[in-house]
Amino acid sequence: MLIVTLILIVLAVSILIQSNQIKSLIYNQQAQFFIYEANEVSTIIKNESSSEVVNERVRILAQFLNATILIYDRDGDLTTAQKTQHEGHNHVILKKEFLTRVWQGGNIIHAGKVNNYPIDIFLVAVPVIENDKITKAVVIYSPLAPLKQQINSIRQISFWGALLGMGLATILSVFILKTMTRPLLKMEAVAHAIANGEFGKQVPVVTNDEVGKLASSLNNMSLQLKEKIEAIERLDKTRQEFVSNVSHELRTPLTVIQSFSEAILDGLVKEEKVRDFYLKNILEESKRLKRLVDDLLDLKALEAGQTLADMEYVLISKLVMVTSGNFMSLAKEKNIDLNVTIKDKEVTVYGNIDRLKQVMTNLIGNAIAHTQPGGRVEIMEEQKDDRVLISVADNGPGIPPEEIEHIWERFYKVDKSRSRGAGGTGLGLAIARRIVELHGGSITVESAPGQGAVFIVNLPIINNV
Repeated sequence: MLIVTLILIVLAVSILIQSNQIKSLIYNQQAQFFIYEANEVSTIIKNESSSEVVNERVRILAQFLNATILIYDRDGDLTTAQKTQHEGHNHVILKKEFLTRVWQGGNIIHAGKVNNYPIDIFLVAVPVIENDKITKAVVIYSPLAPLKQQINSIRQISFWGALLGMGLATILSVFILKTMTRPLLKMEAVAHAIANGEFGKQVPVVTNDEVGKLASSLNNMSLQLKEKIEAIERLDKTRQEFVSNVSHELRTPLTVIQSFSEAILDGLVKEEKVRDFYLKNILEESKRLKRLVDDLLDLKALEAGQTLADMEYVLISKLVMVTSGNFMSLAKEKNIDLNVTIKDKEVTVYGNIDRLKQVMTNLIGNAIAHTQPGGRVEIMEEQKDDRVLISVADNGPGIPPEEIEHIWERFYKVDKSRSRGAGGTGLGLAIARRIVELHGGSITVESAPGQGAVFIVNLPIINNV
């Protein structure tokens, strides 16, 4: 019933507004009509020198208009008065002050009582201007009752029309409410279920109108909301981990730098060998901080850019051999067998050689870091159609399935127990993936616990170099 009540209120307000507008419209029309006729009288006064002719023409006009016409001179004295038959009593006597606006060059429009005249009237007064001077005032008035009766008639028609409209609107509203209530109640129940965390609830869709579309939208929202909430939770968790990781990565080296510096400055370190040890640690921690800041800035620049600068033709076989050669001594030191297989020596891509080296360095370094002594790391390059695949495989502990999709996140480390000295900043894979994407390629990983991991870089080949 709330809708019905609102409709009634709106219609009532509409009737009131229309009533005032009707009154204003009729008054304005009557005023314009009387002003026009008063100007006609003014023209007669200026064009006719004979007062008898003026009086006769004014009398005829007064009878035609069924209104009283008065003419006042500049001193405010009445010179002509032509009454209509309806006016059985004396005409209106206007005080000099009433015509003040006319003597100033303006028109007067008045509805209501005037002095002691027994009835309400509608009056208009205009100035007569001769030789740029106001010489007379023409006043036309008639009883206000006919105008009020006309207004009341129109108001009654509007009222009954609105009342009929309200009746029809009420009947229609009740019918619509009955049609809409049932699916809306079902949607309300689903909405409450969603609010209580019961996602996936569905509303039967039986129509294709607005209510049916609303039900479909609610169904889609119910299905998607769970995914959105889970995504937000993952994002919030990632953000918290990001802040925590950055804080951890910054706090430890800063603490070391601060404590060792204070020890040296306070004179607590007496021996030169110990001082050198402290200074070396300060230098190493400073380098670690620089690497972290450089990686963060590097990743930010890569994510903000759409292309890479300094692009050239890169021979993939040479890139793989040079990059893997840089790790030969480290692999030998850790007793790891580092094998390189080149199947297509002439494959060329268009890219930034330094960035591509950065990708290979990260993947090979990670593979060696996760491989136990006596293990192996295999690097292979091969062509498939118009793409070149570079794979880096190790036989380390592998990556748990639930963590594979997260390894590309900033600061994410599969082995949470690894010490700071055993790994980098945790940004390497995020940087590597962005670099490969800017080359129009992709990077994927295949892994299973206890069976190692294989990272595969897929890049487009440039032919006819």
